[in-house]
Amino acid sequence: MDKIKREPLLTEAFFDEEISIAQENITRNTDYLQQRYAELAKPEILLFSNFSERYSLFALEYSRGQRVEILKSDFLQLVETLERYKQHPAAENFFFNGEQDEYMQAVTLVSIALLLHVEVDVFRRLVEAIGANGQDYVLEWLIGRRLLGRPQTTQLLFPKTYARLRDAIQAPIDLQPRLLQAFLAGWYESLNTVWYNIHAHRTDAAGFTGYWCWEAAAAAYALGVEDAELQTLRYYPTDLADYAFGRKPKLA
Repeated sequence: MDKIKREPLLTEAFFDEEISIAQENITRNTDYLQQRYAELAKPEILLFSNFSERYSLFALEYSRGQRVEILKSDFLQLVETLERYKQHPAAENFFFNGEQDEYMQAVTLVSIALLLHVEVDVFRRLVEAIGANGQDYVLEWLIGRRLLGRPQTTQLLFPKTYARLRDAIQAPIDLQPRLLQAFLAGWYESLNTVWYNIHAHRTDAAGFTGYWCWEAAAAAYALGVEDAELQTLRYYPTDLADYAFGRKPKLA
């Protein structure tokens, strides 16, 4: 059965080409690391590249319509590539460098891990590789849905984007659905990222992987919020939410 594209922007051909490029880059990097590691002046560059390529590949595959069960296997490989990079002595804790792009990668990874119900050991390894240690309320709240004893903080690193999500998390149960909808409705316009509107302002759209607010689905699942209205809004990853809630995704 042909895959049904989830991301409405751009074509199947665009995603097929970008997926092919990412896979080729991963293969080339991996070959270099396996065969010529000792010759490389800075192997951490290729290790980081492999993580970045796999991070992009996951979103590309989801946008293109890959089945959730296959994406779960791909996600485990993504975690492993992050671990390999972070184990290198020259690795940087880039998730907390002050840029929203990198911070949102951490939020995305934890959100997807929650939605895919990864094993708790994998979840713990992911959190350790991210280097989360009480830097941000939203990130710690998401992590705390699976791991106990997390650091407590009220700090929001990017309040313009995440104050509404914090408010939804802390609100009475009857207000949470409406506040989550408000967060998702304003999510995209609140962003200050290099990939904002990238599908339109680059002629080749290189770097576009699809626009998805994974954290809205993770919060809805963790809070047990009825998400029928959220599913009608742009940027909500419905198939991953369906998987998390135990409903059958359209593309299982």
